[in-house]
Amino acid sequence: MINEPENQVNILLLGSDQRPYEGGFRTDVILLATINLDQQTIHLTSFPRDLYVTLPGFYNDRINSAQFRGGFNLMADTFEYNFGFRPDYYGMINFYGFQSLIDTLGGIDVNVSQTLTDHRSGYGDFTVYPGTVHMDGETALWYVRSRYSSSDFDRTRRQQEVVAALIRRLVSFDLVTKFPQLYEQFQGIIETNLPLSEISPLLPVADNLIRKEIGRYAVGPAHVSNWVTPGGAQVLLPNQSAIQALLREALNAE
Repeated sequence: MINEPENQVNILLLGSDQRPYEGGFRTDVILLATINLDQQTIHLTSFPRDLYVTLPGFYNDRINSAQFRGGFNLMADTFEYNFGFRPDYYGMINFYGFQSLIDTLGGIDVNVSQTLTDHRSGYGDFTVYPGTVHMDGETALWYVRSRYSSSDFDRTRRQQEVVAALIRRLVSFDLVTKFPQLYEQFQGIIETNLPLSEISPLLPVADNLIRKEIGRYAVGPAHVSNWVTPGGAQVLLPNQSAIQALLREALNAE
């Protein structure tokens, strides 16, 4: 097990591809937010959706199938079994809720690090350039999901850029007084086991983000190898030693 410091909370942020009136889904966004109350820091760590891991009580499969098969209990068990730590809470939103959330907040300002040109419905080829780009919900959803001209690893970078922008947008509100109202407002589109009473101690950390950078980590090409399962599925095998080194830093481990 990874020896984490006290006064630290791990929240798994999940983006599902569930559509209205459909039962099945996969979590194509798997992003861990590590909040350290003593250091007043937030780290984001991305896990690729095709990571091939053991689902305790089931069998080996892509990590993005765990939440659907067994809810957060199985997802947390999967992280504990494969990576040596257990997320405390989760928040999950589908793509339609994600778009609605950003529009309700009046859009977000994303620090785009690389040019992206990809197909966008209704626009043909669409391009965003490096710099601060204001995005509404539809644009942000296109930005995090685009995959025709880039890789899944590039998608995780863009997902982190958008989540960081979303956090900054939330911080721009007076969270201490307004968060209960926001929590109530977004309950219908965000599934979570994180009660409001547990969020209050985390709000001062969010306020400090105005002055601090969000630490960003990702399980990337150096941490995995490509593999084809006997059934023909293309997956990513984890390099455990490389991932453990990454996680010890991301989780502020001793």
